[in-house]
Amino acid sequence: MKSLMVVSGILVGGAVASRILSDNQRDPISRIAANMRERLQSHMRRMMEEMPEDSPPRLVMSTLPRLAEQNDQILELLKEQNALITELSAKREPA
Repeated sequence: MKSLMVVSGILVGGAVASRILSDNQRDPISRIAANMRERLQSHMRRMMEEMPEDSPPRLVMSTLPRLAEQNDQILELLKEQNALITELSAKREPA
């Protein structure tokens, strides 16, 4: 019985210690990752600004918002079409 309590205490202590250590070590890593991400994004912004207007990456970046807008419009039209088809097929089935 005494050995069971000792083993349980060791396991609980180990779990608590590993939790504390993992939390402490996660913070510096996440800060480093955030810093690297921020530096990479600022570097990419500078690169895009320095490119000529007609360069392929800038052309792609300028057309992406328009493509997203067109995709949204297409999805809305498809939803309307689907609703109309469902409505028409519901009207034809009872006959």
